[in-house]
Amino acid sequence: MNALIAVAIFLTARLVVEFFGQLGTQQWGKALVALSNPLLIPFGLEGIKTPYGGVFDVNAGVMILLVLAAEWLLSGIRSRA
Repeated sequence: MNALIAVAIFLTARLVVEFFGQLGTQQWGKALVALSNPLLIPFGLEGIKTPYGGVFDVNAGVMILLVLAAEWLLSGIRSRA
């Protein structure tokens, strides 16, 4: 279950990098986005342009919510067992 928290943190870092456009142009930012691509489910939602030259990735935001909900469910099941 701790792996789900790590995935949520990783996707949040991706969200921050894409939100601020200049971070996404850095080499490490491009690598972070590329490494997190396999973790995303394409929900078909378009990103929202930000005033910082980036994009709010709605798909990543939904995926973070799903991962945190799964973590919450699994921790509830574990505490009852």
